Amino acid sequence: MNNASPFTRTELLKLIAVTTLTQVSKLAFKAGNTADDIVGAALEADYTRQGAYAAIRAAGKRTRKERSDKGQTLRLKINKLVDEAKALQDKLKASDPVAT
Repeated sequence: MNNASPFTRTELLKLIAVTTLTQVSKLAFKAGNTADDIVGAALEADYTRQGAYAAIRAAGKRTRKERSDKGQTLRLKINKLVDEAKALQDKLKASDPVAT
């Protein structure tokens, strides 16, 4: 099936009515539709967002973006919070004259 243009919303809704959402996803990707097009039509056809993305993943498409930092951002935030907590503890100890 080599369509010159992606399916319209109406065409996607007609396909969803006669076959599984996974099959519709496969056909739509081959036709040039995006994941957002498919999810929008699926939501209009009373599928959940999670169900629509599950069908897209089952069709073999990755919908989540790769993290370029591989967790470094989270690690930096955690380390910053730990350092701030230590600084606050030291400040509290220094300001408390009865500290043991």
